[in-house]
Amino acid sequence: MKAWADISMVNKMITPPLFHHLPPRRPPNRNPNHHLHMELIHHYKSLIEKPNSTKETMYTTISMGFSNPMVQACMSMAQPNGPIPPFEALAALFWVSLSKVKGLRNRLVDMSICLDMRKVLGLDCTFFGNCMVYNKVNVEGNNYKFPQVVRAISDVVAKMDTEAIINLTEWLENNDVNSPTMMNNHNLVCTSLEGMDPYLTVFPDLFKPIHVSYYIEPVVGEGQVLILPGLPEEGPLSRVAMVTLRKEEAIKLCEDDLISQFSPTILMKCE
Repeated sequence: MKAWADISMVNKMITPPLFHHLPPRRPPNRNPNHHLHMELIHHYKSLIEKPNSTKETMYTTISMGFSNPMVQACMSMAQPNGPIPPFEALAALFWVSLSKVKGLRNRLVDMSICLDMRKVLGLDCTFFGNCMVYNKVNVEGNNYKFPQVVRAISDVVAKMDTEAIINLTEWLENNDVNSPTMMNNHNLVCTSLEGMDPYLTVFPDLFKPIHVSYYIEPVVGEGQVLILPGLPEEGPLSRVAMVTLRKEEAIKLCEDDLISQFSPTILMKCE
């Protein structure tokens, strides 16, 4: 979107994409006690081995705006976990709400989170390439209260470090997985797009975006939730959640008590 605006303004990309390789691989580890970080690898392997879903389903996308105070209130619900990022709080909020919407009473719907690994790998945000990495989230035991759900997400995010990403990359290359299965084929996927700042974009006559929407295709499985920055004037914690669900589930989500208590603004709805 920034490149589009740059071309419109000055007929060139002010910040062109960077085309270079991922960080260099490490020399082989000779330590016999060295263990690979297998959690990411197991998740990818399990999905690669599953057949793709071909069932056609009608999905609806709802864009919800959460102001600075709304996100702050959601983050406060995670006590006593202490300070947590907005993404982890909102991911937990939708995980709990959507499990109820999907009719689950004593468990949570299977969910994966998807994070941009550019910063973790020391890459510039203009790096041209796919650095989105998926990992499954599990809650230990049967405690599905909000603070425990947030903690489960935080734990998974913390484990997605440089070592784990490089292990996964090497495993994919060594196993010749050039075209893995769609990672959003089975689980509910909650994706963080918080590293993007689309509102820095300026068009001719100094027009700026008033709303930015993202959509990932194809949508299959349990659906997807995209968390991205809100308008700057809404505050630094403001976020927009774009939720794509089966049509009947999207209607129930708008009526869900947990979501409704934050009174998010419905910015867009499309089918």
